[in-house]
This record gives sequence, structure tokens and C-alpha cells, in this order.
Amino acid sequence: MLEIMVFGASDSVGKSCVMISDGDRRILLDAGIQLHPRRSGLLSTPPEGVDKFCEEILSVLLSHAHIDHSAYVPALYRAGYQGQVLMTSPTKEIVDILWKDHLKIEGPHHYGISHIHSALAKSKTYEYHRRFRIAPGISAEFIDASHILGSAAILIDWEGTRILYTGDFNDAKTPYHDPMVYPDPDDPIDVLLTETTNANRKISSNRKMATSDLTKSLLKCYSRGGKAIIPSFALGRSQEIQAYLTSDFDSFLHKFPLYIDGMILDMNSVYQKYLNKKWVSPRILIELKERGYRTPFEHDGLKTVDEVSYKGRRGKKREKLVSQEKASIILTTSGMLEGGPVYDYLRFGGRNPLNGLYIVGYQVEGTLGSDIISGEKNLLLDNGFGEVFKIHLALEVKRFEFSGHSSLEGLIQMVRYCSPSMVYAIHGEPQAQHKYSQALGDIGKKATILSEYEILPDYP
Repeated sequence: MLEIMVFGASDSVGKSCVMISDGDRRILLDAGIQLHPRRSGLLSTPPEGVDKFCEEILSVLLSHAHIDHSAYVPALYRAGYQGQVLMTSPTKEIVDILWKDHLKIEGPHHYGISHIHSALAKSKTYEYHRRFRIAPGISAEFIDASHILGSAAILIDWEGTRILYTGDFNDAKTPYHDPMVYPDPDDPIDVLLTETTNANRKISSNRKMATSDLTKSLLKCYSRGGKAIIPSFALGRSQEIQAYLTSDFDSFLHKFPLYIDGMILDMNSVYQKYLNKKWVSPRILIELKERGYRTPFEHDGLKTVDEVSYKGRRGKKREKLVSQEKASIILTTSGMLEGGPVYDYLRFGGRNPLNGLYIVGYQVEGTLGSDIISGEKNLLLDNGFGEVFKIHLALEVKRFEFSGHSSLEGLIQMVRYCSPSMVYAIHGEPQAQHKYSQALGDIGKKATILSEYEILPDYP
């Protein structure tokens, strides 16, 4: 008899953490934390109750590197976990960066540097579609989830019961990834544990509209001589935006250069290392070859903020970049405007009506990005050194619908294709899960909201 216990993301997005057990053996799928809007003053919160099982867990399997799925892993070692962490190779490199960055931001709230070292030392990596053994009768494989570099859905075979945990997956074609390929329908899934992030949002799996709209706005910004400020998630979205601009915007980047700032540069290095057919779509490799590039990041129109000709710290370089007469595009962190270099660009460029702020990621309610989209013009920005600046935004503000998560149509297609006997909806707000449940009902299927504890029926 198999049991599922959920410690986070049962009816929300954040701190994903699910345990599967047969009573004697336990494996953990993801271990993330919940971040809170900066103004709340709250530190991140952990998945609740998982610590007491740490000495009993056989293995931890990571779907991908994002903080809400991975950042509690080092804390498991502090709580007594001694087993392995299984993930893809790109995920291992990315979590090394993200975990250390989070430690720098929050301090040893959940873990210290020794726990990061323990987690990385105990990690083991696998390529997609390579089945690996966890314990007698229990095996798993990673399936490309097309969410970010190295992201994976996890297919588990537990004594003949097939369980698919989607993690975060995407049904859209992006520069680096083709839409997720669902498991073989001739070998049906018994249990599907699926994210439902976008079930209540109108997200198209076609990126052409969003990229076309963004291009038009950039050209208008250029024509008026402004700076186009694009706050973006360092991992995934930023590389996607760079790929679009170096391809569709190729000839224009030479006179309207794209400056990169923040952790995006670290993530570019990881993407560059794994730029091969094991981890990215053949499409981008073919395109690069046709254009004579080894990587998307060597375009002459791509620059870093350090290339700004000014002697001084980066804050001063940012001020000069956003204040100079020459039009430019600035791609920087953070994606939800919750701190980072974007504060400098808003501080020095937010009052200029010639400039534009172009938001390309989802904004959680309560974040500064959400406020700005809702029309807030009067901002309080702190520089991280105890100084607070009052800014009245006069620049153009636009939002573009990009997402790394599956559309509702893709979520339903997953069920049609895999024919699961049981469907559990996780990683979504209640409204999204309700919409997903309704949509499944229309095709004769049922979705159950995964509560704290669930016993699975026996499968042949």
C-alpha cells in the first residue's frame, strides 16, 4: 500500500515537497521554500513537517533548481538526512549558485554553507530517459519538462505502480526547449501528480504574440530615444529574452544594444556549458550554426554593465547607463522587482517618460512588480545600505504574457495522453485547482486536491 504525504504546495505555489512511502521506504520529491514579498519583513518559510522524517528518507529527487522546489534540500542535512539527492547535471550547477545566493540574502535561517556542501557532495546526476534504481523494486527516470534548463518531470515505478510527478512543466515552444513530450501512452500512468499553476490564467502556448508585442514596444522606445528596462528572472526567462532579441532583433541590436546585469550573467554561463542536444532543443543549435555563433551570448549587441565606460562601482555604472543619451535595452534582475539592480535603474531612470519598463514575468500579489502593474506610481526603493529613495514613475509600463508553466490546454492534454487512473492537483492556487478540476470533469476525469495525507489504491 502506497501513501502520499504533502508538506507544501498542496493548494498554493511555493515550498513544493511531496513524500511517497510504502510504510517502510520513503522518497522525497522536491524540497522547496516559500518566499514572501519583501515589504512583509518575513523570512522564507519551509515545508511543514518534513524534518521529522529526514532520518527515514531513502532519496530526494529534485525536479528542477527553482528556489520553491529546491532550496530546503540543504536544510534536510541539518535535520539529519544522510541520503543522496538525485537530479540532472544542469540542476546541480544551478542550485549551487541559488542556494549560496539565498544564504547570502537570508543568512543561516534554514541552513549554513556546510549543509550546502553536504547536499552537493551527496548529489548524483542523471540524463533524461535514463532509468535509475532507488531501492529494490523502486526505479525512476527524468523526463525533460521544458520549464528551465535541466528541469524534469519524474516518472517512478514503485513495484509496478507508475507515478508521474510533473514538477513544473511547459507545453510551449521556447528558444531553448520544445514542448514537454508526455510519457508513452502505451504504458499508462497510474497516478499523476501535476502542477496547476496556470489553470486559471489565460496563457497561450504560442510565444509569437508576446514576442511580437515586446518587439514593437522596444522599437517605439528606441524611436523616442529611451532606455528599455526589462526586469527578468535570472534563470530561464532572461535567457529566453536574450535568444529572442539576438534572433528576431538581430540587426537592431547593433544600434540598440542589450546590456545584461545581475545574476543573469552567472546563469548565462551555465546555459553556455550545457548548450548541446542532451539539454536544449536542436532548433537553437541549428540556428546558431546557421548564423555562425557558438552561443547566443556572443552577439556583438550584447554587453554587460561592466562594459559601461565609467570608473566606479556598479551603482555608478548603472546610473550612467540609464542617464546617457544613447538608447539601450537593459535586462536585469529581479523579475518581480523585489530588489537587485533594477532598483538602481528605476531610481535613476524611472522619472524619464522616454524610458520604458517592460515586465515579462508573473508578479506575485504583494510584490513591487504587482503594485506597478496595478498602477502604482509612487515607490519607495531602498538600496540595501539603509537608504530609502522616493520615486515617482513617469516611464511607460507594459506587461507581456510569458510563462514557464503549462497552459490549461496543456494540463488537460497531459491527462488525455497519459490516461492516469488517479489525478492529484498540486502547485496551484485554489481557484486554479477548481478550474482544472472542472476542465477534467468535462472529459470524464476527476482531479483530487492532494491534502496532507493520501492512501493510494492498489494497482495491478
